[in-house]
Amino acid sequence: MAWPITWPETSKLKGPLGWGLATLAGFILSLLLTFPYGPLQNRLLAEFHQTSGWEMRAADWSVGFPASIEWRDVVLAGPTMGAIPLETVRTTIGVFQALFGHLVIDYVVQLPGAAPVGAGRATGSLTAGSWGLRGPVSVKGHLQQMDLAAVLKPYVSRGTAQGDFMHRWENTQDATAALKGDGTVKMEIKDLVVDRVAAGSAAMLSLTLGRIQASIACHDGVCDVTELKGDGVDGSFTAQGHVTLRQPLQQSILDLTVTVIPGPGFAQKAASLSLPPFQPGAPLTFKLAGPIMNARVAL
Repeated sequence: MAWPITWPETSKLKGPLGWGLATLAGFILSLLLTFPYGPLQNRLLAEFHQTSGWEMRAADWSVGFPASIEWRDVVLAGPTMGAIPLETVRTTIGVFQALFGHLVIDYVVQLPGAAPVGAGRATGSLTAGSWGLRGPVSVKGHLQQMDLAAVLKPYVSRGTAQGDFMHRWENTQDATAALKGDGTVKMEIKDLVVDRVAAGSAAMLSLTLGRIQASIACHDGVCDVTELKGDGVDGSFTAQGHVTLRQPLQQSILDLTVTVIPGPGFAQKAASLSLPPFQPGAPLTFKLAGPIMNARVAL
Protein backbone atom coordinates (compact mmCIF):
# COMPACT_ATOMS: atom_id res chain seq x y z
CA MET A 1 0.00 0.00 0.00
CA ALA A 2 1.36 3.36 -0.99
CA TRP A 3 1.59 6.10 1.61
CA PRO A 4 0.15 8.63 1.82
CA ILE A 5 -3.12 7.11 0.66
CA THR A 6 -4.42 8.67 -2.51
CA TRP A 7 -8.14 9.40 -2.11
CA PRO A 8 -10.38 9.39 -5.17
CA GLU A 9 -10.86 12.80 -6.62
CA THR A 10 -14.64 12.49 -6.20
CA SER A 11 -14.31 12.20 -2.41
CA LYS A 12 -12.26 15.35 -1.94
CA LEU A 13 -13.84 18.57 -0.77
CA LYS A 14 -11.94 21.53 -2.09
CA GLY A 15 -12.17 25.25 -1.88
CA PRO A 16 -15.16 27.16 -0.45
CA LEU A 17 -17.46 24.14 -0.38
CA GLY A 18 -15.20 22.13 1.91
CA TRP A 19 -14.53 25.03 4.27
CA GLY A 20 -18.23 25.92 4.26
CA LEU A 21 -19.30 22.43 5.28
CA ALA A 22 -16.63 22.22 7.95
CA THR A 23 -17.66 25.58 9.37
CA LEU A 24 -21.33 24.56 9.38
CA ALA A 25 -20.55 21.27 11.16
CA GLY A 26 -18.51 23.11 13.78
CA PHE A 27 -21.26 25.67 14.29
CA ILE A 28 -23.92 22.96 14.74
CA LEU A 29 -21.73 21.06 17.21
CA SER A 30 -21.05 24.23 19.22
CA LEU A 31 -24.74 25.08 19.22
CA LEU A 32 -25.71 21.64 20.54
CA LEU A 33 -23.05 21.73 23.24
CA THR A 34 -23.83 25.26 24.43
CA PHE A 35 -27.62 25.19 24.04
CA PRO A 36 -29.25 26.58 27.26
CA TYR A 37 -31.07 23.38 28.24
CA GLY A 38 -31.33 24.27 31.94
CA PRO A 39 -33.23 27.54 31.45
CA LEU A 40 -35.25 25.93 28.67
CA GLN A 41 -36.47 23.03 30.82
CA ASN A 42 -37.40 25.45 33.62
CA ARG A 43 -39.30 27.58 31.12
CA LEU A 44 -41.13 24.55 29.69
CA LEU A 45 -42.26 23.41 33.14
CA ALA A 46 -43.37 26.93 34.09
CA GLU A 47 -45.34 27.41 30.86
CA PHE A 48 -46.94 23.97 31.24
CA HIS A 49 -48.06 24.83 34.77
CA GLN A 50 -49.37 28.27 33.79
CA THR A 51 -51.30 26.97 30.78
CA SER A 52 -52.76 23.75 32.20
CA GLY A 53 -52.86 24.33 35.95
CA TRP A 54 -50.92 21.06 36.40
CA GLU A 55 -47.53 20.84 38.10
CA MET A 56 -44.88 18.43 36.83
CA ARG A 57 -42.27 17.18 39.31
CA ALA A 58 -39.38 14.93 38.22
CA ALA A 59 -36.82 12.99 40.22
CA ASP A 60 -34.16 13.60 37.57
CA TRP A 61 -33.61 15.15 34.17
CA SER A 62 -30.87 14.91 31.56
CA VAL A 63 -29.88 16.15 28.11
CA GLY A 64 -29.92 13.75 25.18
CA PHE A 65 -28.44 13.85 21.68
CA PRO A 66 -28.86 15.69 19.41
CA ALA A 67 -31.11 18.17 21.24
CA SER A 68 -33.52 16.71 23.75
CA ILE A 69 -34.53 16.90 27.41
CA GLU A 70 -35.73 13.85 29.32
CA TRP A 71 -37.44 13.84 32.71
CA ARG A 72 -37.59 10.55 34.65
CA ASP A 73 -39.86 9.33 37.46
CA VAL A 74 -42.33 12.14 36.85
CA VAL A 75 -45.43 12.98 38.88
CA LEU A 76 -48.19 15.18 37.46
CA ALA A 77 -50.20 16.91 40.16
CA GLY A 78 -53.55 18.42 39.18
CA PRO A 79 -56.01 20.56 41.13
CA THR A 80 -58.79 17.95 41.02
CA MET A 81 -57.38 14.64 39.73
CA GLY A 82 -54.63 14.08 42.30
CA ALA A 83 -51.21 12.73 41.29
CA ILE A 84 -50.47 10.79 38.09
CA PRO A 85 -47.15 8.90 37.90
CA LEU A 86 -45.23 8.86 34.59
CA GLU A 87 -42.17 6.81 33.75
CA THR A 88 -40.56 9.32 31.39
CA VAL A 89 -41.30 12.55 29.54
CA ARG A 90 -38.97 13.26 26.61
CA THR A 91 -38.95 16.42 24.50
CA THR A 92 -36.85 17.03 21.38
CA ILE A 93 -36.23 20.66 20.44
CA GLY A 94 -35.92 21.84 16.85
CA VAL A 95 -32.58 23.65 17.04
CA PHE A 96 -32.64 25.04 13.50
CA GLN A 97 -36.14 26.47 13.98
CA ALA A 98 -34.92 28.03 17.22
CA LEU A 99 -32.28 29.94 15.27
CA PHE A 100 -35.12 31.82 13.56
CA GLY A 101 -37.03 32.46 16.78
CA HIS A 102 -39.55 29.62 16.48
CA LEU A 103 -40.22 26.86 19.00
CA VAL A 104 -40.78 23.30 17.73
CA ILE A 105 -40.93 20.47 20.27
CA ASP A 106 -41.65 16.79 19.70
CA TYR A 107 -42.66 14.92 22.87
CA VAL A 108 -43.08 11.34 24.11
CA VAL A 109 -44.85 10.57 27.40
CA GLN A 110 -44.62 7.01 28.78
CA LEU A 111 -46.76 5.57 31.57
CA PRO A 112 -45.00 3.20 33.99
CA GLY A 113 -45.27 -0.58 33.62
CA ALA A 114 -46.96 -0.48 30.20
CA ALA A 115 -47.18 -3.75 28.24
CA PRO A 116 -46.98 -4.63 25.40
CA VAL A 117 -44.19 -2.41 24.08
CA GLY A 118 -45.60 0.83 22.69
CA ALA A 119 -48.66 0.86 24.93
CA GLY A 120 -49.30 3.56 27.51
CA ARG A 121 -47.66 6.21 25.36
CA ALA A 122 -48.59 9.68 24.15
CA THR A 123 -46.65 11.25 21.29
CA GLY A 124 -47.02 14.54 19.45
CA SER A 125 -45.60 17.98 18.85
CA LEU A 126 -45.91 21.60 19.93
CA THR A 127 -45.10 24.54 17.69
CA ALA A 128 -45.06 28.24 18.53
CA GLY A 129 -44.24 31.40 16.65
CA SER A 130 -41.79 32.51 19.34
CA TRP A 131 -39.82 31.23 22.32
CA GLY A 132 -42.11 33.16 24.63
CA LEU A 133 -45.14 31.19 23.35
CA ARG A 134 -46.65 34.42 22.09
CA GLY A 135 -48.69 34.43 18.94
CA PRO A 136 -49.87 31.25 17.20
CA VAL A 137 -49.35 28.06 19.21
CA SER A 138 -50.48 24.60 18.15
CA VAL A 139 -50.29 21.20 19.79
CA LYS A 140 -51.19 17.79 18.45
CA GLY A 141 -50.84 14.27 19.73
CA HIS A 142 -51.68 10.60 19.55
CA LEU A 143 -52.63 8.35 22.48
CA GLN A 144 -51.64 4.69 22.22
CA GLN A 145 -53.45 2.29 24.57
CA MET A 146 -53.39 4.64 27.56
CA ASP A 147 -54.36 2.95 30.84
CA LEU A 148 -57.22 5.08 32.17
CA ALA A 149 -57.02 3.45 35.60
CA ALA A 150 -53.53 4.96 36.00
CA VAL A 151 -54.74 8.41 34.95
CA LEU A 152 -58.30 8.70 36.31
CA LYS A 153 -58.16 6.95 39.68
CA PRO A 154 -60.31 6.57 41.73
CA TYR A 155 -63.06 7.20 39.18
CA VAL A 156 -62.00 4.51 36.69
CA SER A 157 -60.76 1.04 37.66
CA ARG A 158 -60.21 -0.33 34.14
CA GLY A 159 -60.10 0.86 30.54
CA THR A 160 -57.75 1.80 27.70
CA ALA A 161 -57.96 4.84 25.43
CA GLN A 162 -56.61 5.44 21.95
CA GLY A 163 -57.09 8.48 19.76
CA ASP A 164 -55.83 11.76 18.33
CA PHE A 165 -56.16 15.40 19.31
CA MET A 166 -55.08 18.81 18.05
CA HIS A 167 -55.59 22.41 19.12
CA ARG A 168 -54.46 25.82 17.93
CA TRP A 169 -54.38 29.18 19.69
CA GLU A 170 -53.92 32.47 17.86
CA ASN A 171 -53.18 34.36 21.08
CA THR A 172 -51.95 32.77 24.31
CA GLN A 173 -51.54 35.88 26.46
CA ASP A 174 -55.13 36.26 27.64
CA ALA A 175 -55.91 34.92 31.13
CA THR A 176 -58.46 32.50 29.67
CA ALA A 177 -56.43 31.62 26.57
CA ALA A 178 -56.14 27.93 27.52
CA LEU A 179 -59.90 27.52 27.06
CA LYS A 180 -60.02 29.26 23.68
CA GLY A 181 -58.75 28.41 20.22
CA ASP A 182 -59.85 25.69 17.81
CA GLY A 183 -59.33 21.96 18.18
CA THR A 184 -60.65 18.45 17.71
CA VAL A 185 -60.55 15.23 19.71
CA LYS A 186 -61.27 11.72 18.41
CA MET A 187 -61.14 8.95 20.96
CA GLU A 188 -61.96 5.27 21.36
CA ILE A 189 -62.19 3.68 24.81
CA LYS A 190 -62.37 -0.07 25.37
CA ASP A 191 -63.19 -2.28 28.35
CA LEU A 192 -64.21 0.63 30.59
CA VAL A 193 -65.28 0.19 34.21
CA VAL A 194 -66.37 3.36 36.02
CA ASP A 195 -66.62 3.00 39.80
CA ARG A 196 -69.12 4.78 42.00
CA VAL A 197 -68.42 8.49 42.36
CA ALA A 198 -69.60 10.16 45.56
CA ALA A 199 -71.86 13.18 45.07
CA GLY A 200 -72.93 14.37 48.49
CA SER A 201 -75.12 11.73 50.11
CA ALA A 202 -75.84 10.06 46.75
CA ALA A 203 -73.65 7.90 44.53
CA MET A 204 -73.45 7.01 40.86
CA LEU A 205 -73.83 3.45 39.71
CA SER A 206 -70.71 1.64 38.65
CA LEU A 207 -70.83 1.12 34.88
CA THR A 208 -69.21 -1.43 32.57
CA LEU A 209 -68.95 -0.56 28.88
CA GLY A 210 -67.11 -2.53 26.22
CA ARG A 211 -66.55 0.35 23.81
CA ILE A 212 -67.01 4.12 23.66
CA GLN A 213 -66.43 6.35 20.63
CA ALA A 214 -66.22 10.13 20.88
CA SER A 215 -65.60 13.03 18.48
CA ILE A 216 -65.49 16.59 19.81
CA ALA A 217 -64.84 19.90 18.03
CA CYS A 218 -64.02 22.99 20.09
CA HIS A 219 -64.04 26.69 19.20
CA ASP A 220 -63.28 29.49 21.68
CA GLY A 221 -64.30 27.57 24.78
CA VAL A 222 -67.37 25.79 23.40
CA CYS A 223 -67.02 22.10 22.50
CA ASP A 224 -69.63 20.48 20.27
CA VAL A 225 -70.11 16.76 20.89
CA THR A 226 -70.43 15.52 17.32
CA GLU A 227 -70.29 11.84 18.30
CA LEU A 228 -70.55 10.13 21.67
CA LYS A 229 -71.80 6.56 21.91
CA GLY A 230 -71.04 3.42 23.85
CA ASP A 231 -72.28 -0.08 24.55
CA GLY A 232 -71.56 -2.95 26.89
CA VAL A 233 -73.02 -5.32 29.45
CA ASP A 234 -74.83 -2.46 31.21
CA GLY A 235 -76.53 -1.28 28.00
CA SER A 236 -75.84 1.37 25.37
CA PHE A 237 -76.06 5.15 25.10
CA THR A 238 -75.76 8.02 22.64
CA ALA A 239 -75.28 11.71 23.43
CA GLN A 240 -75.16 15.02 21.60
CA GLY A 241 -74.94 18.65 22.59
CA HIS A 242 -72.14 20.90 23.76
CA VAL A 243 -69.91 21.70 26.73
CA THR A 244 -68.92 25.25 27.67
CA LEU A 245 -65.46 25.22 29.22
CA ARG A 246 -64.75 27.05 32.47
CA GLN A 247 -61.84 27.34 34.88
CA PRO A 248 -61.45 25.13 36.81
CA LEU A 249 -62.63 22.47 34.35
CA GLN A 250 -64.95 20.79 36.85
CA GLN A 251 -67.08 23.94 36.64
CA SER A 252 -67.58 23.54 32.88
CA ILE A 253 -71.23 23.69 31.82
CA LEU A 254 -72.95 20.67 30.26
CA ASP A 255 -75.83 20.88 27.79
CA LEU A 256 -76.26 17.30 26.59
CA THR A 257 -79.17 15.16 25.47
CA VAL A 258 -78.51 11.52 26.35
CA THR A 259 -80.45 8.43 25.25
CA VAL A 260 -79.82 5.28 27.27
CA ILE A 261 -80.97 1.75 26.51
CA PRO A 262 -80.47 -0.16 29.79
CA GLY A 263 -79.13 -3.70 29.69
CA PRO A 264 -79.89 -6.49 32.18
CA GLY A 265 -76.79 -5.63 34.21
CA PHE A 266 -77.84 -2.01 34.66
CA ALA A 267 -81.38 -2.97 35.68
CA GLN A 268 -80.04 -5.22 38.45
CA LYS A 269 -77.71 -2.53 39.78
CA ALA A 270 -80.50 0.04 39.81
CA ALA A 271 -82.72 -2.30 41.81
CA SER A 272 -79.98 -2.91 44.39
CA LEU A 273 -79.81 0.85 45.09
CA SER A 274 -83.59 1.28 45.37
CA LEU A 275 -83.73 3.31 42.15
CA PRO A 276 -86.88 3.31 39.99
CA PRO A 277 -87.09 0.15 37.86
CA PHE A 278 -85.50 0.23 34.43
CA GLN A 279 -86.93 -1.98 31.72
CA PRO A 280 -84.07 -3.66 29.79
CA GLY A 281 -84.17 -2.61 26.15
CA ALA A 282 -86.54 0.34 26.69
CA PRO A 283 -84.93 3.68 25.59
CA LEU A 284 -84.76 6.48 28.15
CA THR A 285 -83.92 10.04 27.06
CA PHE A 286 -82.88 12.73 29.50
CA LYS A 287 -81.11 16.09 29.61
CA LEU A 288 -77.86 16.84 31.45
CA ALA A 289 -77.43 20.55 32.21
CA GLY A 290 -75.28 22.59 34.54
CA PRO A 291 -71.76 22.22 36.01
CA ILE A 292 -70.09 18.85 35.40
CA MET A 293 -69.76 18.03 39.09
CA ASN A 294 -73.32 19.03 39.92
CA ALA A 295 -75.31 18.58 36.73
CA ARG A 296 -79.13 18.55 36.76
CA VAL A 297 -80.93 15.61 35.20
CA ALA A 298 -84.30 16.14 33.53
CA LEU A 299 -86.31 13.33 31.93
